[in-house]
Amino acid sequence: MSAPSPLRNPTFRRLFAAQALALVGMGLTTVALALLVYELDPAQAGLTLGGALGLKMLVKVFVAPIAGAYANRLPRRVLLGSLDLFRAALIALYPFIDATWQVYILVAVIAAAEGAFNPLFQASVPDVLTDEAQYTKALSYSRIAFELENVASPLLAAFFLGFASFTFLFEMNAVAFLLSAMLLFAARLPAPVPEVEGEVPRPFQKVTRGLRLYFANRDLRGVFVLYFSIATGSATAIVATVLYVKNGLGLADTQVALAMTGFGAGSILAALLLPRLLDRASDLSIMLGGGGTIGVALLLSVGTPSFVAFASVWSMMGFGTALAMTPVGRVITRASVSGHRAELFAAQYALSHCSWLVLYPLVGVLMGAFSFSVAFAMLGVFALIATAAAYLTWRG
Repeated sequence: MSAPSPLRNPTFRRLFAAQALALVGMGLTTVALALLVYELDPAQAGLTLGGALGLKMLVKVFVAPIAGAYANRLPRRVLLGSLDLFRAALIALYPFIDATWQVYILVAVIAAAEGAFNPLFQASVPDVLTDEAQYTKALSYSRIAFELENVASPLLAAFFLGFASFTFLFEMNAVAFLLSAMLLFAARLPAPVPEVEGEVPRPFQKVTRGLRLYFANRDLRGVFVLYFSIATGSATAIVATVLYVKNGLGLADTQVALAMTGFGAGSILAALLLPRLLDRASDLSIMLGGGGTIGVALLLSVGTPSFVAFASVWSMMGFGTALAMTPVGRVITRASVSGHRAELFAAQYALSHCSWLVLYPLVGVLMGAFSFSVAFAMLGVFALIATAAAYLTWRG
């Protein structure tokens, strides 16, 4: 018998609605930030935006473990709601920026708030949905929300830009965070199980404990390795799509958007199928299948495929990315107790961003140094090697 929808749980409904609002809002800011950077210095816009995104990743890597270590000292709904209010205030400052250095500062502070918010939010969901089947559906819903944001936010941005300047997008994001904060303050989040009595680690030990617990678990070590395959797929989709469609095929912006939509559609399909797939196969085997699918999709991109073939292969890569990424929450939940769960999710958040920190520049370098076919082949082989290394890690 199929598990009831997690949306029947009123607390999860509020969490999911808050997540969806925040995602769409940040999607609007992504568009607006690119336009703001271009307005400030058109000649250096690409360099500035790339540097800001790299700084964003670095901040998240360092902040997440610290936030995870001390997250249990405050009620979760208060902390989550307050972080959303803080982000709303920060986003509202964007329209007043008039220098590039201010962009870097604001991006870094918002990234710090995001690095504190996301792991705690992820750790709260399994405490709300204690039934594993319901939690699995919740993970699929979250993946669908992420991919729908990739489609909905650009469309909303295009609509708003039809009658307003790009600064209006920042204002809409601030409103989205305010609404999200209201939902989080109204949610009844269970308190995590307290730490074992007498366990009072020193500050440094407490901050690094999540990482130590993470790497002490063989399944999570394999997840860390597999994330280099996951990051290969997602980073290639973000960095290489516009280059291949516009330079390789000589097509327009519309085809770029359609190719990215194909990637998102494949990911959404995988998320819809995952609850049933996880009833028939283990988390780790499905994740390995996803990593292998990413590698094969990249190898199929060799040889300058037509746009239809390219979009189809990109859908396949999105499918594999979701297969590999979505079950990670189940693996972490099984490897943790409630009192340490925020630390483990924070460790996962930081370590996953390490893989993107490597792959974003790597994809960019390969696309600039080699032909599309050679670059796709090298990235495909890299994804398959990472998947094989994850398998060997899990096999022990």
